[in-house]
Amino acid sequence: MLIKFTFTKLWYPTKELLEIIPISRSTFYKMHRELIEQGKDGSEMGKIEVEGCENVYWCPITFVSYLQKHKILTAPIKYDYEKSEQDDVKVAIGVFNKQQKEGAII
Repeated sequence: MLIKFTFTKLWYPTKELLEIIPISRSTFYKMHRELIEQGKDGSEMGKIEVEGCENVYWCPITFVSYLQKHKILTAPIKYDYEKSEQDDVKVAIGVFNKQQKEGAII
């Protein structure tokens, strides 16, 4: 799955990251807690702790990659226009046949 984002900062605080990537705060922290429970640190999700800073920052590129690899369940949407057209033709023929039968009864 190819998703392109343009980020304006190298790292984002949690609040700003969740404004860009529309995931609820509770879901975000649940994913983080699951990683910790697996014995991993948050860096796999893009977590960055800077010594001397009280804020935790997130690398948005790493976070999007993590989501794509571990959390996104849906496959890319594929359209089959030819099948759609065939289905439309079948419906039209069915309606025509029904009208013909009803016309023959009258």
